[in-house]
Amino acid sequence: MPATLPTGRLGMAGPSLRMARRRLPGLVAVGLAVAGGAALLTVAAVLAQTGLTSHLGPQRLADADILVAATQTHPVPEDVDLALPERETVDAGLLDTVAAVPGVEAAVADVAFAARIDEPALGAADGHAWDTAALTGAALDGRAPGPDEAVLDTATADAAGLTIGDTLQVTTPTGTTGLRVTGLTDAPGLHTDAATARALAGLDADEADFIAVRAEPGADAETVAAALRDALPALDVATGDARGDVERLAEATATGDLVALAFSMGGTIVLLVGFITAGALGVAVAGQRRDLALLRAVGATPRQVRRLIAAQASAAAAVALVPGIAAGHLLAGAFTGFLADSGMLPAGLPLARGPIGPLAVAAVLLLTVQVAARGAARRTSRLPATAAVAESRVEPAAPGPVRTTIGFILLIAAAAQSILPLAVPGETAFIAAVTATLTAVIGFALAGPVLVGLLTRRAAKRLDAHTPAPMWLAVKNNRAYARRTAGAVAVLALAVGLTITQVFSQTTYTAVTAAEIEAGATADATVTGPVSAADLAALGEEPGVDAAVGVAQTTVLRALGDGGVESFPALAFTPGVGAVADLGAAAGDLADLRGDTVAVSAASARLWGVDVGDRVDLVLPNGTEASPEVVATYERGFGFGSIVLAADLLDGPRFYDAALVAGDAGAVSAWAAAVPGLAVATGAAVPQAPAGMTPDQWISLMATLAMTGYVLLGTANGLVAATSRRRTEFASLRAVGATPRQVQAMVTREALVTAAVAVGAGLAFSVLPMAILGLGFLGKPWPQGPLWVIPATVAVAVLIAWAATAIPTRRALAGPPTAALAVD
Repeated sequence: MPATLPTGRLGMAGPSLRMARRRLPGLVAVGLAVAGGAALLTVAAVLAQTGLTSHLGPQRLADADILVAATQTHPVPEDVDLALPERETVDAGLLDTVAAVPGVEAAVADVAFAARIDEPALGAADGHAWDTAALTGAALDGRAPGPDEAVLDTATADAAGLTIGDTLQVTTPTGTTGLRVTGLTDAPGLHTDAATARALAGLDADEADFIAVRAEPGADAETVAAALRDALPALDVATGDARGDVERLAEATATGDLVALAFSMGGTIVLLVGFITAGALGVAVAGQRRDLALLRAVGATPRQVRRLIAAQASAAAAVALVPGIAAGHLLAGAFTGFLADSGMLPAGLPLARGPIGPLAVAAVLLLTVQVAARGAARRTSRLPATAAVAESRVEPAAPGPVRTTIGFILLIAAAAQSILPLAVPGETAFIAAVTATLTAVIGFALAGPVLVGLLTRRAAKRLDAHTPAPMWLAVKNNRAYARRTAGAVAVLALAVGLTITQVFSQTTYTAVTAAEIEAGATADATVTGPVSAADLAALGEEPGVDAAVGVAQTTVLRALGDGGVESFPALAFTPGVGAVADLGAAAGDLADLRGDTVAVSAASARLWGVDVGDRVDLVLPNGTEASPEVVATYERGFGFGSIVLAADLLDGPRFYDAALVAGDAGAVSAWAAAVPGLAVATGAAVPQAPAGMTPDQWISLMATLAMTGYVLLGTANGLVAATSRRRTEFASLRAVGATPRQVQAMVTREALVTAAVAVGAGLAFSVLPMAILGLGFLGKPWPQGPLWVIPATVAVAVLIAWAATAIPTRRALAGPPTAALAVD
């Protein structure tokens, strides 16, 4: 009778671990792959948790116990809600409701307004209603302001040489007015009474930014906040550090980008972990093929064999998770530091390091390893016992026709994606070019054994009696073990293709954007600073000035048919954009860009299915829903964005970020010299042509390089493990007369052949689509960017392929061949 094997999920643990101890190199490769993946995935998890749960804390309103505000996000079904970049107001009439809640001692409506103090050495200032400063205990020298009066902070008053009783001229989006100074305070900014603040902000009498609450002495703020939530269920009630999200809206909005970045990174990392881990497990399974065959011969079921391999992989992964997650926390701190330095993230945002992130990382990776392990063991486990024993010493038969067919289909699809930039405009072409590389590598991984077999078969036909023995053996080995070679080639090709594609897609995007801005930004001068509508009118009347057009940079959301939304940066222009910019008109007339209208890039119009005269559903920066009419389409969507708004579409009066001017730049400079807080630049400074990669692109590049490093680590791990398990093969060659130097020469040539095929495939999968991208958008049929990246990437790939085989080969040849033959 055959031996009885243990059953159950834990029954194979003993045999699994005993076999693992004899075949450690393959499992070490699995552990290193999991550790690297855990580090990268932990970075993504920390970023996501930080974006969802961390707060900056209040500053000006630190002494207000509770803040009541409108919800500053737009709901997205089955996804993270999108933060709104501009404040949605609340009904100031709710003050009575708030004050009536038990535990509330005082409540005031906060009203903020943007201001420019027209005094020498001054300029932009933040304005607020004095009631909020009084609620938070701000010191006051003088008296509180009344109508047309102001309290000024001491630092600003000293800089302007102002004191109590003086009058200062203040410009706001609603116009210019004189305010008499009635007091000085330690609270930063300019303070007026509530009615004046509303008038200067352009708000109605029943509007406020939010409501600040002071709890009664001894009352628990959280208890009072809970009562406020019950009384005002449609509003957000913030306590603790979450008050900072209400007060510092722009910085709070920036933290929401972390979530999108984290999910984008996380999905790619999980895919790479599966790819690398599957390759490492393939090596581990190949090293145990004889042991697994013997188990099948004594009665092990296919399920037991798969469970055995999965148990080994899970044990290696569990050991690797701890250092990997710890390293990920260190990397997350460094990465967020870079984000803060680049201005992408508010400085001082605390990282969220709770247990949820590590647990999620561990669960995802263990599941990934289980799936990869069972997949790697599937073929070996399903072979009949006699066939498994017979195949345990040779390369498995050629892969099935289904796998190969799918691989060739993916390669053809990748080729079609690569040429899309010649036919499809806009960012869709960039996305297609980038994804073509990944599609091609996956296709090559599936069809690789057949392709490598064809290449090595052709190479073998060129061998003759004059071929050196190491080269002859190297070609024959690569042909006989085409599956093993193809696995290493696919991962190396992924590293080469991923690096080149990501670098040149970013640099090409930058080049295309810069070219469109240079061609389309035709203004003779740009006035920057807080520019009001009155400033535009005055500037337009100056002798020598032909047109002055205000421009504001903002963000809008486009509603999708399934209830989702997508976010777009947008420029909003006052009438006359055609005089200061050439957007490359495609249809319609940009002169009609006024009132309830927008213009859309031609590429986006085709993608969205809209044309001139149609309406597009938008969510404005403060959450207001609108359906403006499309009055024009334009070609320069990279330089000017997917959508351009009429400034009238934005709610309420506002300062413009800049004024684009056509006419005499000298006249513009003379006019601006008399207006504190404004500066003049020659030419068009908005939109700004990129001089290099943007912070967003640098972040994407850093993430890509980190993942490429992980791929290269996985490649090295796999090659080391695959070479280490060839000790018996090397010993057999030495037993028949080969010298250690000849064996090393053979392995070196194998590595070079592997590297050559991988580099050729990686370059074909990346350089071709990047060259077509340059041809389609810039008319230059080569990758746009630093060309040294290509030879540098090739050199790294070749070095890793050589080192990962030469070093373990030298170790394998250290002892006598008889010892290796006896061990195996």
